[in-house]
Amino acid sequence: MTKVITVPGNLTIACDQFNSGLYFESHESLEEIWQEEQGDVRDLYKGVIQVAAAFVHITRENCTGARRLLTTALGYLDPYRQYPTTLGIHVETFCRDAERCLAEVERLCPGGLEAFDMRLVPFLAFDEDAMRRDAVQWQAWGFSPAGEPLEMTIDVIE
Repeated sequence: MTKVITVPGNLTIACDQFNSGLYFESHESLEEIWQEEQGDVRDLYKGVIQVAAAFVHITRENCTGARRLLTTALGYLDPYRQYPTTLGIHVETFCRDAERCLAEVERLCPGGLEAFDMRLVPFLAFDEDAMRRDAVQWQAWGFSPAGEPLEMTIDVIE
């Protein structure tokens, strides 16, 4: 099946899902972009996807999975921390919040994650104007050379 998406559209959906606790769904919305991106921001998407997947593990009280995914996510996101934004995402803030979550996972495990304070979950958001500027800098998939979002056709498996 084919589907028409825009990067800002999928990212808006993914942010809304993530911030509503729909971590698996957020992961899926982000993957539609990540699978198509072949440039340098591919790892940005992968890092955010892994943070979302880590919270799936946290909600399932899986210490090993949460620890592993938060750790690898931070590794993928680290190169982007030096920029004010990357594709409109304030990566440094997102990473600091994810690091607090990793510290809480480390503190609670191996005892269990039932006491994890979900108020620690990072807020996922992006600035659409910054995204357009960043898309030009990174030559990101789904944008014109001027940074305008394009409607892109992707293949999806149901």
